[in-house]
Amino acid sequence: MTDPTDDLTPLQRARRARVDEAALALLRGGGPSAVTMEAVAATSGVAKTTLYRRYRDRGDLLAATLGRAVRVWEPTPTGDVRAGLRAVLAETRRQMHDVLGSGGLAALVADEDPAFTAAVRAVLVPWAQALCDLVAAHARAGTVRPDVDPDAVVTLLLGAYVGHLLWHRDVPAGALDPAADLMWVALTGRPATQPPG
Repeated sequence: MTDPTDDLTPLQRARRARVDEAALALLRGGGPSAVTMEAVAATSGVAKTTLYRRYRDRGDLLAATLGRAVRVWEPTPTGDVRAGLRAVLAETRRQMHDVLGSGGLAALVADEDPAFTAAVRAVLVPWAQALCDLVAAHARAGTVRPDVDPDAVVTLLLGAYVGHLLWHRDVPAGALDPAADLMWVALTGRPATQPPG
């Protein structure tokens, strides 16, 4: 029983925002096991009874929160591929850093909570599919090489974040721009010094 999609009152929106931020803060710091109804209630200031009226259990709460936090956009194949890669990597960083954090990412990699892993995959699959579709559209439009494997591109985009995190212990904003530039060279076949266009 996740949040209904109908309009919420301003009070309900504010309450849901507090619950979402509390759940994500707990997830980032301690992984999915830290996201309990009691901890979310204490952190958000929203009564536990109110949480149970909205969500069956912590898994339902966490799945709903992740569903709202991970955005799927409708990119178009027009425009600068290099700028698009940078934007995608910035969004990848936001999702990994601001949504999952080290606690959520570690739990995901270790698959320590299969329900959590399934919830993350459920929200990431449409995001990854949108990227695959975008790469395929660029290939059809001739803005990237026609032999580019869209699935491999998505894997590299996700891997860029994890690799930078392992190597540097943090991924500040803009840190993935050099990876975007390298991917641009691979996707377009143009020399790194050639301007986009």
